[in-house]
Amino acid sequence: MCYFTIITPTWNQAEFIGDTIESVLKQRFRDFEYLIIDNCSDDGTEEIVRSYAEKDERIRYIREEDHGQAEAINKGLKVAKGKAVAWLNSDDLYFDEYVLERVAAQFDRYPGVGVIAGDAWYCDKDKNLTTYNEADRGVGRKMIRRWYYIVQPAVFWRNHGELLDETYHYAFDWKFFITLFEKEKVMWSHEPYALYRMYDDNKTGQDNAKRKKEIWRLQEELKDSRLNTLWCKYVYQVYEKAEEKNRPGAKKRIDMMSKLLFHISGRRIACF
Repeated sequence: MCYFTIITPTWNQAEFIGDTIESVLKQRFRDFEYLIIDNCSDDGTEEIVRSYAEKDERIRYIREEDHGQAEAINKGLKVAKGKAVAWLNSDDLYFDEYVLERVAAQFDRYPGVGVIAGDAWYCDKDKNLTTYNEADRGVGRKMIRRWYYIVQPAVFWRNHGELLDETYHYAFDWKFFITLFEKEKVMWSHEPYALYRMYDDNKTGQDNAKRKKEIWRLQEELKDSRLNTLWCKYVYQVYEKAEEKNRPGAKKRIDMMSKLLFHISGRRIACF
């Protein structure tokens, strides 16, 4: 048993994973295990991870094939020994060396809290800070059913064995946190916990038709708003046609319409 289990799923992220590992190992709070789940990377990731694992026994390196990021994270969640858990993608970082220390202090001070969600910075590939994101964006936590506004690497939760839905490949984290936020008491800490890299090649940067289709599917499962579900379906169809015909301008226009509709509707209609 340890206090934290931190899980990093990775696949061919040799460019970034050293930074990610360093941000975990430099934490002043030392009571954690670190699980790195590698989908058989062939870009030098293995050599980088093993070089750290040889020096720090808290690192457990699992290198085997998986069928997506959700399955990789679940492998870690199933064996996690920590009282609290989180996952940190292999291109993201913790904000500073005090993150785990601050989170542990809050969990200890508030035993009824099940989830602690911190603020986060978006940054570019070179870790230049771009946009600051407040954890709750000034909305109630039920808004997460319509708008995925939290930044995942800044969220920690008590370990009760919850797993991700592996049938999702883009919206698995969104669905997971909807369920978690409805089960647990959530604390918004309003302290920066993470740096989230935003670039064209990462999953969020790749806002494609496959992701929009999963958002539509998630809204259908939730059954909160028929109107919002229909809008998500329409956005997916626009994205699909735009990609088939190589018309990126159509995606930009529908994104602008989504943001406008989001504000006009009082945040009742969203697809992002």
